[in-house]
Amino acid sequence: MIFCRICLICAICLLLQISPGGAAEPKPGVIEGSLSYPSEFIPDDMTICAENLATKQIYSTRKHLKAKKYQYKVGYKLTVPPGDYQVYAYLPDPAKWGAGFPKDYRAYYSEFVKCGQTADCKSHAPITVKVKSGETVSSVDPQDWYN
Repeated sequence: MIFCRICLICAICLLLQISPGGAAEPKPGVIEGSLSYPSEFIPDDMTICAENLATKQIYSTRKHLKAKKYQYKVGYKLTVPPGDYQVYAYLPDPAKWGAGFPKDYRAYYSEFVKCGQTADCKSHAPITVKVKSGETVSSVDPQDWYN
């Protein structure tokens, strides 16, 4: 009879996706946004990264999504665990595209981007993106190529 109770508890835990001694695993979230580049094209090797501020783990993609919902019809999506992130884009080989910035240059989703990317926008501070379990955070546009 004890064996049956244990099996029943485990079956319920599996159905609820929780471990017998703890809470449910948090679902990942999604960060998405539009891509841009100071040219008439977006380099096909542009990499988009989300760095978890607590763990320093970096999640990245080079997959560019084409859809009307994105500002220049090109965007990205990253699936990440819940947490606080800074999001940036970079080019592995900027010289390949005629860029004058170094390989370690990062175009962040920043105050400059949120302000409208005009001369009146003084701050280039990266914005912290908070991702909750199962949530999609949209309009996170790593476009600050002017810092």
